[in-house]
Amino acid sequence: MKTTDGQLYSSLVLGKARVTPKRVTTVPRLELAAALLSTKTSQFLKQELNIPNLREYFWCDSKVVLGYIGNEDKRFHVFVANRVQQIRQYTSPDQWGFVSSEVNPADYASRGQRASDLKKNDIWWKGPEFLRKQDEERTPSTFEVPDDDPEVKKMTTLATAASVAQQFASLKERLLYFSDWFRARRAVALCIKFVRRLRHRIKSKTTKPEGDESEEGLCAEDLLNAEKLILRQVQKEDFNEDVAALSADGERSGDPRRKRTVGSLRGLDPFVDQDGLLRVGGRARKSSLSMELAHPIILPKRGHITDLIVRECHERTHHSGREMTLNEVRQRGFWIVQGRSAVVRIILSCVKCKRLRGNPCTQKMGDLPMERLEATEPFENSGVDAFGPFFVKERRSEVKRWILLFTCLSCRGIHLETVNSMTADAFLNAYRRFVCRRGPVRKLFCDNGTNFIGGKSTLEAAMMEMEKGKIRRELLKDQCDFIEFSFNVPYASHMGGSWERLIRSTRTALTSILDGHSHHLDDELFRTFVAEAENVVNSRPISVCSMTNTDSVEPITPAQLLTCKSKVLLPPPGVFCREDVYARRRWRRVQHLADVFWSRWQHEYVPTMQERRRWIDKEPNMKVDDLVAVADDSLPRSQWHLGRIVTTYPSADDLVRKVRVRIGAAEYDRPVHRLVMIMRAHDGDSRSGSL
Repeated sequence: MKTTDGQLYSSLVLGKARVTPKRVTTVPRLELAAALLSTKTSQFLKQELNIPNLREYFWCDSKVVLGYIGNEDKRFHVFVANRVQQIRQYTSPDQWGFVSSEVNPADYASRGQRASDLKKNDIWWKGPEFLRKQDEERTPSTFEVPDDDPEVKKMTTLATAASVAQQFASLKERLLYFSDWFRARRAVALCIKFVRRLRHRIKSKTTKPEGDESEEGLCAEDLLNAEKLILRQVQKEDFNEDVAALSADGERSGDPRRKRTVGSLRGLDPFVDQDGLLRVGGRARKSSLSMELAHPIILPKRGHITDLIVRECHERTHHSGREMTLNEVRQRGFWIVQGRSAVVRIILSCVKCKRLRGNPCTQKMGDLPMERLEATEPFENSGVDAFGPFFVKERRSEVKRWILLFTCLSCRGIHLETVNSMTADAFLNAYRRFVCRRGPVRKLFCDNGTNFIGGKSTLEAAMMEMEKGKIRRELLKDQCDFIEFSFNVPYASHMGGSWERLIRSTRTALTSILDGHSHHLDDELFRTFVAEAENVVNSRPISVCSMTNTDSVEPITPAQLLTCKSKVLLPPPGVFCREDVYARRRWRRVQHLADVFWSRWQHEYVPTMQERRRWIDKEPNMKVDDLVAVADDSLPRSQWHLGRIVTTYPSADDLVRKVRVRIGAAEYDRPVHRLVMIMRAHDGDSRSGSL
């Protein structure tokens, strides 16, 4: 140690060390901790020795630590920043110097040496040679901290350019918040009143303004002034050139109504009034109408303020049509450029109008299912539906009877069964009678009738009582399996067109038969008539034949496959031999008739199903979170429930024809044809209307 007056004192050796913490720490952080320890040791010696005018020097073999201590412009993380701050509190960067590891005595303590070697080590006992040099020979060491050092905080520089915004731009952005014209005017009126209140305070230098300046103190005049301010800003944005041209022309002539030709407003003969508003000149100057009706204020076709005014007029007319809404707009003293288009745009986006008058959604007609296009055994893939009731006589009373129609999806044949009720048990009994006569069914298509759902649940409960796996294996040996039910979406009768159309044909046949007989039928007669109707429907042609060509073959019918018989003509008069009957080859004729039927079915009937007679165009798919109104024939349209789509069911062609809708806390599957689109999910933030 050496004092500032040059006197030297005897050297004092003091060593202190710390153990590396268990937590993994980088070497620069350990070196920085050692430098802080050196600073604390120096403060301890100064207090204990009480040596005046003591000059201190600190030496470190870490250039990184010296860079941390001498840093002036970079920011460090908390660990390094706190320790550098403590070191800089008691020392200055010019007191720190660099010492190489070869002559650093502290390295011997940290690395360890034998006592015999340490006894002869001059660096350990006397220090490095440069410590005994004069001060003027010592050169300070400075080191820079690199920018990629892990202890340096990453800084992000943001450049902000300030510009003077126009008054209308600020007002326009703020008015976008409002979805009601009255609320927008009231907000601007309050702002005007607040500004007037501040000006009054500045002029009068008092804290209490004259008059009532609260929100309840707003009057009609305040709202009118706010409306004029808003409309002036709107016209300056959309008709700036027209307003400037008309104002300059009026100032030169001394007549504010003097005009010259202006762009798209030429036909309106516009002028600027004393409030700076652009109004319609027109031909009604000499009328006794008020200023607002004779010379309405001109507004642009598109704009948030225009939408607010049209929407308010539309609600005042109780959501009437285009002409009544437009008439209300003009009665309020506004003339909208291309007003009919602006009014139609608002009406089309009105939620309540969509709910009251919107058309249900549609989607392109789907492809035919595979079961309709495969040549399978009759009634292997069948559809079923019930219709009725019909009244039959039982003793002295009349009772109801219903008909279950089973139809083959490939050959289009039908099978009719009469039932006494619409219960699940009646359906199962009719189904057993059907399969006993027509053979097993692999897949049964139907709607969501309670009797069909109950029948399926009853069958599944019965199967659970048996060893289902073993029964399935035995049935698979005969290429048979349990019946599979396929339900349509609720309220989607059009999805069962393959049997709905046949129900109409059957009703027509039954009506024609009942008209020729007594209306007092018993069960036996009713079942006979149902069988007659089944025969008539199955005898209908399902292919197109030429009515002009006498050589064309007869059209195919479902009865040809179900009975394996064609229409046989009576033989001509004459004597025939026994060999002409061909009785022994009748089984070949049966097989031949079946092959002919399926061949003609593929060439004559299948092509007729190619054309889509409705729902031809693709429509945008419904998406999750779309807001819809669910059509319900049992309720007035104004009471239809609003729901939100939670799940979509895309078909094989990626078109959505059925969705899952949440109504309150319940969820239902519905076809898109029973839904009215109210608001799409991506339009949820737009202020297109209110409920």
